[in-house]
This record gives sequence, C-alpha cells and structure tokens, in this order.
Amino acid sequence: MSKLKLKVSRAKHLNLQTRTLGYVARVTTNGKAFFDEIAADASENTTMHRAELRLALELCMDSVAKMLRQGYIVDLGPVGKLYPSCTSPCVENVDDLLLSNVRPSLYYRPSNEVSTAIRTARLQWTKKSGSEPDELDV
Repeated sequence: MSKLKLKVSRAKHLNLQTRTLGYVARVTTNGKAFFDEIAADASENTTMHRAELRLALELCMDSVAKMLRQGYIVDLGPVGKLYPSCTSPCVENVDDLLLSNVRPSLYYRPSNEVSTAIRTARLQWTKKSGSEPDELDV
C-alpha cells in the first residue's frame, strides 16, 4: 500500500492567547467522498448492485445514529469508534463543577490502521515557497 500524502497550505490565524496574527498549517483535502460514491466503490468485485449496497449502508448508518442517540459507543471496525463525550472546565472544588458548564459532544477515535496512515503521512506544501523543501517527513 502506498504511503498517504497530505497537501498542506499556510493560513492566517489569530492566536487567541497572544492576540497576534500568525500562520498555521491546514490540510488541503482531496475533496469529499460522498455516500453514493462509497457505495459504488464498495460494490465493485461483488455480486451486489451498487443500489443494494447503498441501501444496506443506509440501514447500517441509521443503526449507528440510533445507537449514538441512545448513548452507546459505536465501533465502526476498520474506521474507528464514535463515543458520546463532554467537555467541561477544570475546577479545584468539586462543588464548583456545574452541570450548566458541561457541554455534550461526540468523540472519534480512529482505528490503528487509520491512525497510523495519518500519523505517518508524508506532508507536502500545496505551493512551493522559496527555501522550503517539497516534502516533510513526519
């Protein structure tokens, strides 16, 4: 399997701690993979028509959404896991942690395969600037 290459661009960014304007790196994706395209790709080399596979995937995703709404951790196998989560401020006194300061959220933990592919990706600037190399090994 070939190594993932991610294109990175420079973007202006306001550092909220120092209130100074600077630059950060942002990934420039290869576009979006839409549900229909995923179903068509998954149906290749099978006896299922892409419409049948699309329906099966829809039923599966409906079940995933249902389980998340019920508070379950959803294991998506080779993709990773989705967890109900929350964020809150850190307080010294337990009585200072108020439910009104807790925000529910959704957390994604990639599988080892996905995590490794992203973590070991070869980075490349979208536009070459002067003295910077084309690729950076991470």
